[in-house]
Amino acid sequence: MRELYDNYVTTFWLDRQFGAGKYKWKTLRHNGVLFPPPYKKHNIPIIYQLEAIILDEQAEEYATLYAKYSETDYVKNSIFKRNFWKDWVKILGKDHKIKNLDGCDFKLIYDYLIQEKELKKSAPKVDNEEIEKKYKTAIVDGVEQPVGNFRVEPPGLFIGRGCNPKLGRIKRRVYPKDITINIGSGEPIPDTGSDGKWGEIVHNREVEWLAAWKDDITGKTKYVWLAAQSDQKGKNDAAKFDLARKLKKKIKMIEEKNIENLRSDDLFLRQLSTAFYFIDKFALRVGNEKGSDETDTVGVTSLRVEHIKLLDSDKIELDFLGKDSIRYKRVLTVDPVVYKNISEFIKSKDLSDQLFDKINSGDINKYLSGFMTGLTAKVFRTYNASYLFQKELKKISKKYDTYNEADKINILLDEFNKANAKVAMLCNHQKNVTKSSVEQIKKIDEQIKSTRTKIKKLKKDEKKNAAKIENERQRIKKLKAKKELKIELKNISLGTSKINYIDPRITIAFLKKHGIDVGKVFSKTLQEKFKWAFDASETYKF
Repeated sequence: MRELYDNYVTTFWLDRQFGAGKYKWKTLRHNGVLFPPPYKKHNIPIIYQLEAIILDEQAEEYATLYAKYSETDYVKNSIFKRNFWKDWVKILGKDHKIKNLDGCDFKLIYDYLIQEKELKKSAPKVDNEEIEKKYKTAIVDGVEQPVGNFRVEPPGLFIGRGCNPKLGRIKRRVYPKDITINIGSGEPIPDTGSDGKWGEIVHNREVEWLAAWKDDITGKTKYVWLAAQSDQKGKNDAAKFDLARKLKKKIKMIEEKNIENLRSDDLFLRQLSTAFYFIDKFALRVGNEKGSDETDTVGVTSLRVEHIKLLDSDKIELDFLGKDSIRYKRVLTVDPVVYKNISEFIKSKDLSDQLFDKINSGDINKYLSGFMTGLTAKVFRTYNASYLFQKELKKISKKYDTYNEADKINILLDEFNKANAKVAMLCNHQKNVTKSSVEQIKKIDEQIKSTRTKIKKLKKDEKKNAAKIENERQRIKKLKAKKELKIELKNISLGTSKINYIDPRITIAFLKKHGIDVGKVFSKTLQEKFKWAFDASETYKF
């Protein structure tokens, strides 16, 4: 079976990687990327062991970036400090006076930054519109299209999400020599400014990106694409969700066949079907192979024995770092055959051994494309997210179908966000709890407290103030519901699933059914991105 798969060349998987062998455009013209302004040296010294030291330009630039975090918890974080020092000491050089980070005092630079921030508030605003204008559009096949992320990020310190081991690393300045420009043959080559030549110029009509460069921290390639509201992106989005809808029609057949394969005598096929079970039932990412120097994040095919624990009654516990170093820790109830297979796969293995040691992510996608053309593991996340969201919205519509109170719209929006949160939890879309969310919850507590105090005063003449007391009680009820929702959503990232995984036509149908303004759910940017979906009727079914 393994040999059969090795000899099987799946054209779809190659197409996903290299552009389907079809031309994405006939002509392409654009103006490249907008670089951040050059660093301006301020000559504020750093204090090292009571001595004021003026740094050279590059060392000062990165010291200034570190100084910005002086009043945050990051400077107390050993990983943040260690990573910054590891990169900064290379810039300082081995013969520099500064020998360790703990001996450095960045207060003078921090005070300078605060002063500059205050001056900027009172200074006239700089109009960047004219500078940015030429980068905002591209001409594709003779039609002007908006460009998305045309700005190159300025230097900074890597923060990332979750418990990222690269926290504090220096993100170096990107120059034209680092960048590959993709443009139509014979078109004018974009100007680089004064910093030399582009790294490479290509005329690849099989891809849609306009510029690309490698991120020196993550090792991933960053791209400049046409904007989300461009015609090309709209077509791609519609095709993505239509493919997930097509999967819905075939999911029963696929799952039945996969259940058969779970019992196969062929170890390779049994591992494939077991790994796919987790992708299908729990919306887990497939997982890709990484180098030894990359962050230890995993998906299904890269799970190790240490990430899984067998419990009683067909229950297992998964505990690993997923994409963006977001922890996934859950107890899952699985099919008895899956439980049996897992117990066999971990037998006689060390904790650091691969759980699915016979397969990789490419094998999974080959396996899936055998069921349906174009099917990959990622399509299942889109399908699962959209299917769950529609199911939850259907429950909400049924529950409040005959409810006609004045607060109906607000209640429906709260329920909508809860449904969105369920999808985000399924996909493990988390965010760090921000200070503002904690403060908002605290503020609601204060409002509840003051409302209770008001009720106590009103109760001194309860008969006269009966209506007012009832109004205040209703206010407390609403505040409690608001607080509950804030707590439920405080570490859940709703945006990722809303933008990337939930078919927007499900949302449009719900809004139309209940007469809710689309602006209550979609920002102007998302309205532009999903304009192709706005024709969906209120009876639309994913």
